[in-house]
Amino acid sequence: MELRHLRYFIAVAETGSLTVAAERKLHTSQPSLSRQIRDLEYQVGVELLSRSARGVELTAAGRAFIDHARLALAQVDAVRILDRRRARCGRDDLHRTDQGDSPAPRD
Repeated sequence: MELRHLRYFIAVAETGSLTVAAERKLHTSQPSLSRQIRDLEYQVGVELLSRSARGVELTAAGRAFIDHARLALAQVDAVRILDRRRARCGRDDLHRTDQGDSPAPRD
């Protein structure tokens, strides 16, 4: 599973449409997006979206999965922010929370 699979899934869930998500949010083709979503469903072993002529809806598994997908992406973003802070400050021991706490103790 790749991070893009999670991003694609969230975009489809938020728009309720593979076509809209592909064209307006992800700037990719609808067949490619459909294939990526099917790959994700295969990897997790459950159907995440219910597809119909009127669009897509999250299945029960999809509703449970989307919270985990959002959390995973948020955690990746947090690591990227921390890495940029370290690079900007030139420090390897910089580990601050969003509230600006002191650096974490070293082990």
